[in-house]
Amino acid sequence: MSNLAKLFFVYLFIIVLISSTNCKLEENSNNDSPPVWPDQFEQEFTETLTYPLIGPSKTKGKFFYDWTNKRYRIDRENGKWDRYCGSVYKLTDTPCTHIVVEGKRYLYFPQKNYCCYCCDSAHGCGVLKPNWLENAEYTGKQTDSNGINYDVWDKKGLQHNYYWATEDKKIMAKIDQQPNDLQEYDVASFKDSITDASIFNLPEKCNADSKCPFVSVCTALRAFKP
Repeated sequence: MSNLAKLFFVYLFIIVLISSTNCKLEENSNNDSPPVWPDQFEQEFTETLTYPLIGPSKTKGKFFYDWTNKRYRIDRENGKWDRYCGSVYKLTDTPCTHIVVEGKRYLYFPQKNYCCYCCDSAHGCGVLKPNWLENAEYTGKQTDSNGINYDVWDKKGLQHNYYWATEDKKIMAKIDQQPNDLQEYDVASFKDSITDASIFNLPEKCNADSKCPFVSVCTALRAFKP
């Protein structure tokens, strides 16, 4: 083989190697970037809360997110161990709903026919932005018991907050707020729209003049300025 031919094949090999490397870098870059939430979606979840001496407790719920209109709602079948709801009706098994509209967070207890104003966006109680995972650290891939792969990020706050999303469509799968709060989202229940906008309508019992009890986490939050 002539020197010219050898030089040609070396050159071709370098071009292929560079192209392959660029593709991998681009692929990794896309995988590493934290997901951005859709402006609207709804999804079901199962939540496990674990406390010392008490042990684990599970409940089911549904999350409704509407950034377009700056509002969201979280329904829990049992709000006993939710840090907001559980501080209002202490050690009580009862459904509880968070409703955030117009920058204000309300806690609604349908079985108790009770609703109270907790806090507002000035106290960090508003709606999460779609890009709230910005600057989260990519920790790699995890595989669940069914052999499904997920990308995982850590959005550090006061603790590690591990966020799992599907590899393909980046649909939320888990939020693991260590050490004691694990929310596992049903990927199959995900809808990138709000099925019924009336779910954001405040019950008649809810108004900003009716504050949650003084001995509740809401009182502390209203005194907090982020």
